[in-house]
Amino acid sequence: MLSLVAVFGILPSPRLSAANAPFSAAADAMFGGSWAGKAMALAVVISGFGALNGWTMICAEMPLAAATDGLFPERFKKMSNRGVPAFGVVASTALASVAMMVNFMGSGGATVFTTLVLMTGITSAIPYGFSALAQLKWRLVDHQEMATPRFARDMVVAGLALVFSALFIYYSRNTGESTLVCWAPFFMAGVALGLGVPVFRAQRPHMSAPEEVPAYR
Repeated sequence: MLSLVAVFGILPSPRLSAANAPFSAAADAMFGGSWAGKAMALAVVISGFGALNGWTMICAEMPLAAATDGLFPERFKKMSNRGVPAFGVVASTALASVAMMVNFMGSGGATVFTTLVLMTGITSAIPYGFSALAQLKWRLVDHQEMATPRFARDMVVAGLALVFSALFIYYSRNTGESTLVCWAPFFMAGVALGLGVPVFRAQRPHMSAPEEVPAYR
């Protein structure tokens, strides 16, 4: 957030709105010429490869963890000869490829990338919002002293988390596009969440029991 604020302060609004690479444009504005922007672009490319490695590992670990807890079918727990949950990796990348192909049917270029990023944000913000709701509920029904500073802190943090999650979801739409493309992140996120419903219903009898709630301190 601080880096974004810095870019907002460096570039005037008209130039910022027209910039395809705001950080590179900000670097050029700070140091003059175009060499700084190219160096920034190179740093972003290197960072992208690091993020790609991280997301690849997430695609391997998240289905494995879900299967271990009984949320996913047993097949996601099986390891390859190299100790990799290959089925989970293949299934995750296949779904991502399908989502990308569907997006290319109605748009292209940066809009596809933006739609996928917004869809990912929506599917991440929804669990955060429900977690904040759960925190609010549990703090209201845990029968502890209601006037303690800890209670006030927990309620404020959970309340702000819920508000920001709702705002993030509401504003996660493409701007300046047709109605279908504008709301495409919501359609894609709805489909992604909907795919989990039959899996959840099928796996519900096999879920492991939750851990005991620790004592309030």
